[in-house]
Amino acid sequence: MRIAIMTSVAGNGGSAATAFHTARVLKTAGWQPVLFAPGEYWPERGRKEGIEVRSLELRRGFHPLSFKRDMKVFKAFVREQKPKIVLVQKSPEQWLAFLGLKGIAQKPALIRLRGVRTPVKSGLFNRWLHTGMAGVICSASIIAQEYGRSCPANKVKVVLEGVDTQRFAPATQEQKIAARRTLGLVPSAFYIGTAGRPAPVKGHDILVSAFAKAWELIRPPNSNSKAPKDPRMVIFCDESRRGPGSYSNLEAIVAQLGLTKQITIKPGFVEDMRLVYQALDIYVLPSRGSEGSSRAALEASASGLPLIASSVGVLPDLVQNGATGRLVPAGDVDALQTAVMELFEKWPAPLNWGAAARARMESEFSEPRWAQKLQYTMEGMLDKGDRK
Repeated sequence: MRIAIMTSVAGNGGSAATAFHTARVLKTAGWQPVLFAPGEYWPERGRKEGIEVRSLELRRGFHPLSFKRDMKVFKAFVREQKPKIVLVQKSPEQWLAFLGLKGIAQKPALIRLRGVRTPVKSGLFNRWLHTGMAGVICSASIIAQEYGRSCPANKVKVVLEGVDTQRFAPATQEQKIAARRTLGLVPSAFYIGTAGRPAPVKGHDILVSAFAKAWELIRPPNSNSKAPKDPRMVIFCDESRRGPGSYSNLEAIVAQLGLTKQITIKPGFVEDMRLVYQALDIYVLPSRGSEGSSRAALEASASGLPLIASSVGVLPDLVQNGATGRLVPAGDVDALQTAVMELFEKWPAPLNWGAAARARMESEFSEPRWAQKLQYTMEGMLDKGDRK
């Protein structure tokens, strides 16, 4: 089945990565996806990975000439290729597709992927826009609940994303040591950690504060004999994604706490996240909000790591409290510290959480299972779009 997938994000990460990942998974399942994206990054990556990528400008704001150029390209594609589905993510591509399908006799189903917690405005234009939507597929239960307040509930479905359980798998001891050496970490230490852009919404400062409080209880001579020896923390911060409101310097926060030996800040983009999961013993997602979807939660779980995560976004869908990890209230330093201490004091029992997380990813969240659910949901929406 021919499907057009559109993203207005030019670079890697976030919703654009989800769009490309969706195209790759659907192609593996036998579909014929075409990704429309601005910039040079996605066409280049598409050539490397065998995904057809076509260029659109998809500029935000009022740019009539740019919009006209995109409209011409989009309409020509729909008339020539006759896709059954057009899958969009954000407003620029949604409006382009919605208006571009007007006047086309055999319309594809227009479906939106919703992976953000931003409230949906219920104004006149948005209500008009939704008349042409065959449906909305949300990446988290909470997003579907919120979206259903502004859109007919029968058009809103939840499809949790999947993960490549062959690519992301539990590390052997040899792989763990090798990953730590590659990343410049201490091979014999016990590491908890996280990765993400240096933005307050990711809660890195909360994690640092929680670890600092835990360290006061486990540092010699207070250490519990059962606790892991030489516990440390590492935060991988992608400085290339620094934006307004980002932390000025996480290392300065660590230095003020006197924990430069125990807490390592690793700047830079990690090309292969498998190294991060292989190097860690516990993965933490201390986000204050967002997390409409979470590749990290999926990949860390598939890698057999016990998780500590905030109860935000999709994380309660992916982490079973007390079974595959521990959920804590967002922004609660004391609760996060208690969760860290729990895993320290009960170690190695929490490895059972990691094993359960891995088993759940294999049975419920593998990429073939995700593709099957996504395909079934989209096919059910084929006859619900604007056919006029």
